[in-house]
Amino acid sequence: MTGAVPERADPAPAAGEANALPVSADFAGFMAATRSATTQAAFVRPHLRPGMALLDCGCGPGSITVGLAELVAPGAVTGVDTDAAQVERARALAAARGVANVRFDEASVYALPFPDGAFDAVFSHALLEHLQHPVAALRELRRVAAPAGVVGVRTRDWEGLLLAPAAPALLESVALWERLSRHTGGDPRRGKHLRALLRAAGFARAEVSASFDCHATPAATRQYADFWAAELRGTMGGRLRERGWADRAALDAMAAAWTAWADRPDAFAAGAFCEAVAWRD
Repeated sequence: MTGAVPERADPAPAAGEANALPVSADFAGFMAATRSATTQAAFVRPHLRPGMALLDCGCGPGSITVGLAELVAPGAVTGVDTDAAQVERARALAAARGVANVRFDEASVYALPFPDGAFDAVFSHALLEHLQHPVAALRELRRVAAPAGVVGVRTRDWEGLLLAPAAPALLESVALWERLSRHTGGDPRRGKHLRALLRAAGFARAEVSASFDCHATPAATRQYADFWAAELRGTMGGRLRERGWADRAALDAMAAAWTAWADRPDAFAAGAFCEAVAWRD
């Protein structure tokens, strides 16, 4: 098995790559099953009310967006993502849930196709850590927010991963995940810098906090382990092999370690997210 990767290896982004990990069907399924407005948007929910126009940037498969649409109905909600497959998944989810006040479109957070001040609320979850230019993205979120509007941002910080038992193979797979993120211009430990990023983007005020997404039941640890095993044998593993950072045998061993971890009665994982509610003026 390959050794652990230095934290700051491969800082230069690879040309043409926008994310550390393309959103595979396994990843999209994991997001849809584990992310909701109830949990991942809890920090901003007290600032939302019926009738608001809301934008969700980097909406992914739409599981959070659809929940937000239910919260602000009859207000109009728009979800945007650069991944056409994700947009289609989100549309299908909204149709299946019968939520009619939401629409999904392809768009980049760097160039949102909306006029200044178009939304009463702007939301983004698990997006900033993947971006090469997070301040530019936050400036766009600020631009499309109404003068009295609210912006809610939640972003991951992998330095805050709690994992037990922390077998070396599990930690190595996380290190490789972080290496891919840095290689493509992201920062997997960006969360702790959220307050500074918001200030640099021109927000007048921000309330910053942190919370954890936890996997602490047999079903939840199995789901988390299955996600890791699928990615190590699939999309993530393919990119690692292309770069010569791990071979198939090492990746299979890491995947097997995650599967074994999930079978343990003491398995526990929790990931830190930094979150902020910010105001334009």
